[in-house]
Amino acid sequence: MLYLFLLARFCFFGVEGLYSSVAQKFTASDSLRGFYGRERSAYDLKFYHLQVRIRPETRYIEGNAGMDVEMLSEQRQLQIDLAEEFEIDSILSPFGRLKWERTDRTVLVHLKKDRKKGEKFRMQIFYRGHPRTAENPPWEGGFVWQKDKDGHPWIGLACEGEGASVWFPCKDHPADEADSAMMEFEVPHSMSVVSNGRFLGRQFKSDSTSLFRFKVVNPINHYNITFNAGNYVSWEEDLRLTGSKSLKMSFFAHEYEIDKAKKQFAQAGEILQILSEFFGLYPFPEDGYKVVRTPYLGMEHQSCIAHGDLLQDNAFGFDFILMHETGHEWWGNRTSASDHADMWIHESFCTYAEALFVEKKWDRQKAEEYLLTQKKKIRNKTPVQGPSGVYYNGWKDSDMYYKGTWMLHSLRYVINQDSLWFAWLKSFGPKFGFAPLSGEQVVEYAVQYFKRDLKAFFQQYLHKTEWPVVEYKWEFAGEKKDLWIRLHPDNAEFEYPVPLLLDGKKERILPGREWQKCKSEIGSESQPEADQRLFLFRLTEAKK
Repeated sequence: MLYLFLLARFCFFGVEGLYSSVAQKFTASDSLRGFYGRERSAYDLKFYHLQVRIRPETRYIEGNAGMDVEMLSEQRQLQIDLAEEFEIDSILSPFGRLKWERTDRTVLVHLKKDRKKGEKFRMQIFYRGHPRTAENPPWEGGFVWQKDKDGHPWIGLACEGEGASVWFPCKDHPADEADSAMMEFEVPHSMSVVSNGRFLGRQFKSDSTSLFRFKVVNPINHYNITFNAGNYVSWEEDLRLTGSKSLKMSFFAHEYEIDKAKKQFAQAGEILQILSEFFGLYPFPEDGYKVVRTPYLGMEHQSCIAHGDLLQDNAFGFDFILMHETGHEWWGNRTSASDHADMWIHESFCTYAEALFVEKKWDRQKAEEYLLTQKKKIRNKTPVQGPSGVYYNGWKDSDMYYKGTWMLHSLRYVINQDSLWFAWLKSFGPKFGFAPLSGEQVVEYAVQYFKRDLKAFFQQYLHKTEWPVVEYKWEFAGEKKDLWIRLHPDNAEFEYPVPLLLDGKKERILPGREWQKCKSEIGSESQPEADQRLFLFRLTEAKK
């Protein structure tokens, strides 16, 4: 226990001092949850074998979580995580029964002696308890216990913010993903279970329960591991994506909404096709693609999209939840953040994918109109980039979505070469595969790929709350006034072209740190305007 206490003190005071201006005040528990210390970095998570019995009548679960690990360095103690609501009955290993100690949800497992680099073994953690009920899913995580319109039990799970340790013992840090997983769920006979990956079958265990098995063969981040239990009916379709084999699509809904759900989910094929054109082929063909109705709005659970929204299109003519959560298969599930502070990698790129979908399905003008609706939701309350190395969930706005998508839209304008821009978006899969990456890596990759210094660009949108500001002023020159522009002194490093409307014409202007006369001829009654459709910045008249 002494180690955990000292680690907590070090992380708590260190991080609090460095990020005193962020919205969240950190606790020792936040530091333990978010710090990727040697008790985590010493091992690589290979495989989960998760067996869970769910008792809806008492909202109680009993589980056995098998964790296959490989040692990356010599170490005697390993950190896993499990919510405080659960009791651990035992931890078994090839070395016998293991001891452990807990600080909040952090569990330090003692391996009896130093395990050598390259050593592989399985830990089995037997646990039980009443899981946390989600108060506001999916934003506040946990179990969702409801009944459908016919009165049947209906269970959902969402834990992106809270982490997977809210319901099973795991290495609950985004820096390491399981290479594959097996999930088994035991529920009452009256219920069906839908989970990630391929369905391996149903086994009748007794007079009252059935066991449902699923297997995921691709890497999967922890919060994406999920299940849904209810009185579902299902149907399947095969989709032939350009350049790939047939993809099996499975859909799950309630019988009373089946006709409406079939009509609505028919969009899935077009969404998958368009996203594959922009970002590369669907990343998880071996695990299939599912859409399942859930008792909460939606989530991007890998190969098992959660859809709880109304079965109707938005004002732009498509199903927002189906589009957004499917987009996460590329951004969040394949390309994942290595620290919770970098969640903008998931949300910014995925929200931008919505605009690209509109552009492909309709046209560029329609996409810009869609982007303008997103722009209205930018709040500038907290930085898009959070503090690393600590559990952070202190965003007070949705700017990682909406400012993030406008950051990317603006970067497309800066690059000014669509063939290069779209090649960059499609290159993430071949470049990084399924390995989690940091926000810093994304920025460095953009710098290398586009062969230009973009660090000040990302610094502005990720780390600052305000938009960049361009100033203008007038100076008399005979009968006409000359227009002068510059970057506001607070944005002196932000030397990137911006779009202005001058005398009704679109102009691409590169403002500098010093005042420069605009080359365009400006009438005395004309006022410059920021082109609001192409770039996220403010244009203001300099104070005299």
